[in-house]
Amino acid sequence: MIVSLGKPIVDSAFQEMLSTRIPSPTASRALKRFAKRWKDYSRSALMVLCCEAVGGDPSLVYPAAKCLVLSGGAFDLHDDIVDQSYIRTNKKKKTTLGIFGEEVTLILGDALLIEGISKLVDLSERMDPHKVRLIVKAVKDGLFELGSAEVEELKLVRNVNVRPSRYLRIVNMKAADVEAYARVGAMIGGGTPQEIDALGKFGRCLGSIAILRDDIEDTFNDEAELFSRITKESLPLPVIYALSSPALKKKIESCSMSCSNSEITEILSLIEKSEGFEKTKRKIESLILNSKTALNNVRNPDRLLSLFKT
Repeated sequence: MIVSLGKPIVDSAFQEMLSTRIPSPTASRALKRFAKRWKDYSRSALMVLCCEAVGGDPSLVYPAAKCLVLSGGAFDLHDDIVDQSYIRTNKKKKTTLGIFGEEVTLILGDALLIEGISKLVDLSERMDPHKVRLIVKAVKDGLFELGSAEVEELKLVRNVNVRPSRYLRIVNMKAADVEAYARVGAMIGGGTPQEIDALGKFGRCLGSIAILRDDIEDTFNDEAELFSRITKESLPLPVIYALSSPALKKKIESCSMSCSNSEITEILSLIEKSEGFEKTKRKIESLILNSKTALNNVRNPDRLLSLFKT
């Protein structure tokens, strides 16, 4: 469902951008490669689902969805620079940063932001100016809070003294853009103020769930990502929960850029003993419950509820 709803919007957004004259062959090649590999269909699909949930016409969502698709890609590129993510996953696939370097990646991210924000102009041709202003404000507020969260997250890099409550506060802030997607979808669909607020809460919870799910994946299912999180980024929640173990804290503090597979295995063993997975899972389950409760105030929540069935 996510692919069928989101892919046409993502493809259209990048096709329109690629049709723009780009004089630099390097910039054009970088954009084509990024567009081919960008498979995040969830942002645009969520906006469509929230629009439908309040009885709206999903086609009206497209300009705003394209804006957030491209701006999301821009944030992803800039994050890679901050995190020094030259490769991703155990398969050692090079990122845009790994192939083209920091300068090109930064400029490509800027281009995606410019193209994305320009899509909001199309909204003025479809709805009244007051609603457009509210939508633009929701997008701006969401992206500003996301950016603020990423600045605060820099303080957590290689920080073994961070408390779970502090990390979860930043996770909640990082979910602001997903709240914006949900709110904008509901606003475009003509939702009531109560429905817009309910879907905003749903989006905030859903965004937090996605981040914590990635934390579990990074910790237990991808040693390359766990190594990157330990040495260059903020620690994932299962690790933070387990930092009450002095042995784990000492091991992470001593982990250098040449951290061995045996050290990663030992770290995983200590996390499991400290129930890092179980505690993170309980937090996700709590967020799922809050998400479902929020949807009680929406007229057609069935397709959104189906997101939790897998």
